[in-house]
Amino acid sequence: MKTAVIILGHGSRSDGNDAVVKRIVAAIRESVNGDIVEYAYLQYAQPTPDEALDSCIRQGAKKIVIVPFFMQSGMHVTKDIPAFLEKSKQKHPTLDIRVTDYVGAHPLMEQIIADLIRKSR
Repeated sequence: MKTAVIILGHGSRSDGNDAVVKRIVAAIRESVNGDIVEYAYLQYAQPTPDEALDSCIRQGAKKIVIVPFFMQSGMHVTKDIPAFLEKSKQKHPTLDIRVTDYVGAHPLMEQIIADLIRKSR
């Protein structure tokens, strides 16, 4: 079964603010060897979640894993992403679509913050 991953961020009106997401997506593409890896934004930037989902389907994905690239569990994480998931499952009932926890909730976040602090000294 061909799997796709969508890194789903907020988006920004400012040019160049998507560089981090693009860098992460490029690194993940290299590490997963053959899986589809796309990115999308909920606001202000392209591609939209619908566009990324359609791209994954065109590439043959049968399973799609959405990773919310958010630090906190705000409205996008608790309302907008679940609404997108429900709408997508209704539109594509044979597609296996899942959402991971948001990035900020990952247990390694404390280590990342400690590493940033150590590097700033």
